[in-house]
Amino acid sequence: MQMTLDALLPMAALSGTVWLVTSLVSLFTLGLGWLRPSYPGWRGWAVGHAALVLGLLVGFLRTQETLLPSVLIGNGLVMVGMALFLSAFQRFTGLEPSSKVSGIHGLLIVTILLCLAVLTIFPSGTARFLLTSVYLLLMAWKLIRLIIGQFHQQPFLRKAYGLNLAVFGVVHLLTLPRLITLAMGKHPEMMFGLNLPNILMYAAVLVMSVGGTFAFWILHEDRRRQELHALHNTLELLAYQDPLTQVLNRRGLWQAFETKAQGTGSRPSTLALLDINEFKEMNDQQGHAAGDQCLKRLAGVIREIAGPDDLIGRLGGDEFMLLLTGSAETVSRQLTLLTYHLKAGRQGRLGFTVSFGHTAVEPWETLDEALHRADTLMYSSKAAHKEGVQAQEVARRRFSSEHATEDLTPRSRRLIARRSERQQS
Repeated sequence: MQMTLDALLPMAALSGTVWLVTSLVSLFTLGLGWLRPSYPGWRGWAVGHAALVLGLLVGFLRTQETLLPSVLIGNGLVMVGMALFLSAFQRFTGLEPSSKVSGIHGLLIVTILLCLAVLTIFPSGTARFLLTSVYLLLMAWKLIRLIIGQFHQQPFLRKAYGLNLAVFGVVHLLTLPRLITLAMGKHPEMMFGLNLPNILMYAAVLVMSVGGTFAFWILHEDRRRQELHALHNTLELLAYQDPLTQVLNRRGLWQAFETKAQGTGSRPSTLALLDINEFKEMNDQQGHAAGDQCLKRLAGVIREIAGPDDLIGRLGGDEFMLLLTGSAETVSRQLTLLTYHLKAGRQGRLGFTVSFGHTAVEPWETLDEALHRADTLMYSSKAAHKEGVQAQEVARRRFSSEHATEDLTPRSRRLIARRSERQQS
């Protein structure tokens, strides 16, 4: 009797230590899950972890008199805990199963518990162990398969998923010796003895409890960090990019110019300022939607002409800025191509004309100084365009008037001539 107690005491100490550690982790996880909001799945993991710990406690307190309830309650809690672990990952990834699948899963657990009850009444410890192990292995296989799938689908979370995968891999390796030993059914007395397979099994429980919780928390934190980074990029785009044309806005241009001025050294650049002709009339006659399309087309043409290191931006309204930073030959070619597209009019790609002026920008100059010069040149171009349009309109009216009088009778022509003479006198 004394020898039996001496043999059981180390095992009891090991079981108690493992249960105490996992209980503390469970309390911490539950508190974290309910007090600190997180993504779907964290609370499910916390409840699953608590179920696993309670299942271990029931198994630890098992006696011959409480064999049947401890088998049902202990194994039931462990199976529910593993199912909740799987559900936690499914909810986190947005792949939560339907209520029908969850119902079938619950029915499967009930069926296994009924089989365990029969195998306890008609004792077969090996069969009970194998039945429970098959279910747990099935859940683990589904969980690992899910993690591997997400590992490929969410590259920004690969490290966190890899850590979770490593934890589950270590857990399976540690439980393998006990599984092989008890599955053979030759040494059932080893189930509760202090031996290497059981020590490794308890080590697996600790790894699953502490390491699994930590790895799942890392997964949540990495996702939160990635979403914050994406939000920061979105806000940065809203702050520095024009949402309509997808080029830099005024603030973005000034910021990019300052950055580029610090890195270009002594190399000069060329600044072009562009303004759509008769843009207000287009908006009034065709509507703002048509005006927006004109802005997008112009931005697209400028984007094609610009080089990878050039700056494109919309200053506001229908004004655009292009900063060319290439070699003199490249800039000359770009300006020639730009002039061709902007002056083509209705027959060109744009379907309208654009006035623009360009000026050289020295490295020590500010953007405001260069813009002022380019603005003056651009408005000179716009004034010349208006004069040309007015001259064309006068010529058109004169031509129409001359051709209209050709169709009049001689008497009507004499009346028009006399009226014109009286107006001149």
